Amino acid sequence: MKFIVRFLDKHFPFMTPTFLTIGLLAGAYAGQFVGIVPFLFAIATFLSSLKIDLGTFVETVKKPKGILVVLFILRIIMPLVALIVGIIIFPNDVYTQTGLLLFALLPVAINSIIWTVISKGNIALSLSVLFIDTLMIPLILPLSVLFFTGESIEFDTWGLMRSLLFMVVIPSLLGMFVNQATKGEFTKKWNPHLTPIAKIFMLIVIFINGGNIRRHFPPINGRLLLIMFSISLLCVAGYLISWYIASKFKFDDQDVKAIVFTGGMRNMSTGLVIAVAHFPPAAAIPIVSGIFFQQMICACIAKLIEIHYDKKEKINQKK
Repeated sequence: MKFIVRFLDKHFPFMTPTFLTIGLLAGAYAGQFVGIVPFLFAIATFLSSLKIDLGTFVETVKKPKGILVVLFILRIIMPLVALIVGIIIFPNDVYTQTGLLLFALLPVAINSIIWTVISKGNIALSLSVLFIDTLMIPLILPLSVLFFTGESIEFDTWGLMRSLLFMVVIPSLLGMFVNQATKGEFTKKWNPHLTPIAKIFMLIVIFINGGNIRRHFPPINGRLLLIMFSISLLCVAGYLISWYIASKFKFDDQDVKAIVFTGGMRNMSTGLVIAVAHFPPAAAIPIVSGIFFQQMICACIAKLIEIHYDKKEKINQKK
């Protein structure tokens, strides 16, 4: 078991794009299992939440500085960055500009919690941002799209809320309750065995989602490559801007990691549904590209964070 834990800790950032690519290649074979994704994710969330103390979660909400910083990045900075990127790279393509903007306006990805756990960040902060941002989205997303594009949209608000409730809220509260009720003893005893299971489940989820998005992926041409470059630029910008701002506000290391992943990751499944239902197909292509690149870029950022904080820890030990 120790070997598995060490292997996953060391190689997980590179395993995620690998499993995503395999899922894309497998196509319908992997995508046929999409029905079990919510259950696997709920279990992974529960196992990850066993590390959270209920008191810590409450204190995080009471001191909302980190939450407000992430919301400022999500709802103000990144939409403006997306707007600028779209206008500069696609000056005469309003649909691609809209797709890039829609990507920036999407709610926080549920996966941000798992990446926060993997990087040993502040899970309570990630959960708080996810809860609040998702509750805001039914109002913020339509108004933002209307303000920037003049396009009025509706989407399955209750569907999104049910998904969040089943995959995040209930498993998280249950995990925190178990940790609180056993005074941390359950986590102390079982965490070394359960953490690898959570990571393996996430790899399976990534594999299945890779197969599921295969049918949405357009043929590769020069324009698609330019869109891929643009969406990759936005993904990288989201993580790096979040990291820079969190560092400037002098948050502690755990908070910085949580801010990086919640500020950088977007709920791409929601974006795909909205883009396909309410915009021309050309506006959906940036979202599809984002689905493919977001996990890969996140894996690279996670590795960069690991190297940075390992180096920082070594410097501190020498002092």
